Order: sequence, then C-alpha cells, then structure tokens
Amino acid sequence: MKNKKGFTFIELLVSVTIVAVMMSVAAVAYSNVNQRSRDSKRRADLETIRSALEICRANTGTYPASITTNIICSDGAITLTATPVDPKSSSVYTYSRPTTTTYTLSAQLELPDNPTAYQVTNP
Repeated sequence: MKNKKGFTFIELLVSVTIVAVMMSVAAVAYSNVNQRSRDSKRRADLETIRSALEICRANTGTYPASITTNIICSDGAITLTATPVDPKSSSVYTYSRPTTTTYTLSAQLELPDNPTAYQVTNP
C-alpha cells in the first residue's frame, strides 16, 4: 500500500466552511460596531449643538431661527463655528423651532435596538 501524504477533499471542504462561517460572524460584528459608534457620535453631536443653542438663548433670550454650517444668534454672535454633521450622510441634523423659546433637534439612528430617532428638546 502506498503511503499518501496530504489532506482529503472532505477535510479541506470542512476547513474552508469553518473559516467562512467565522468570517461571516466577524463581518456582522464589525458592522454593528461601526453602526454603534456612528450612533454615539450622533448623540454627542446633538449635545454639542444643544450647548451652543443654550448659549444663544442665554445671550439673546431666543433660539436661532435655523442652523446651517454654523450657529448664529439673533445678535450676530456665532456660538458654534462648525456645526457637526451626520457621520454617514454628511447632512446637518434636523432642527425645528416652533417658538422662539422652544426647539427640537433630532438625528436618525442606525441600530435596530435603538429608537429610530434621537431627539433633544427644550421644554
């Protein structure tokens, strides 16, 4: 009988399948980590914008009518020179001011276990 060295086809097939399953699990975990980090950045960005809006209100008594690339108070003072943008879409977060003393600031979150929108409001 010949002494053959090497792997059989079945052994190679099982090894490749195990590696493929491990790679797919790692890819899903990596994707969730990226989504979670973007959601955390969105929350931090909204808190930064909220702080600038509160400075505006403390100085002028009202919130700005809109926010674009920067936050400018009604007296012309700039409280935030570079408004943070969404890390994935690079768009400005949603801001609405129903009255001069109230506002709603929101961002869409990615992960399904989080609420679909994260909102910061004043009263």
